Amino acid sequence: MAEPALAYQASCYSIGVAGRSVCNARNHHWVAENTGGEAVGAGELFCASIAACAVNMVETIASTEKRALDGMEVNVAAYRDFDKPGGDLSLYDEVRINFQMWGVSDDDARFLVKTWKQR
Repeated sequence: MAEPALAYQASCYSIGVAGRSVCNARNHHWVAENTGGEAVGAGELFCASIAACAVNMVETIASTEKRALDGMEVNVAAYRDFDKPGGDLSLYDEVRINFQMWGVSDDDARFLVKTWKQR
């Protein structure tokens, strides 16, 4: 098996304020916080990255497969049961992904989402 090639890389570093960090990818930098801060939270960045992946990949799949697609919006929400006792790992109990597409048939929309989920 071939050695895997680097696809993406990002990093984050502490800045001396508990619950706040600076992230970067290539020449882009942004602040991430725990929940309730002024900056975007790490959980929100997690959701946004899944949504961005979905939009970009589905549009590429539609183009490659010659399926009509005028536009789309993807919303991602992560849920936790805060009444559960905490463990060693921080886990989401559920992640819901909602696709809205325009200019595409229902069958093609189902095909595009199914193909995205398989990749």
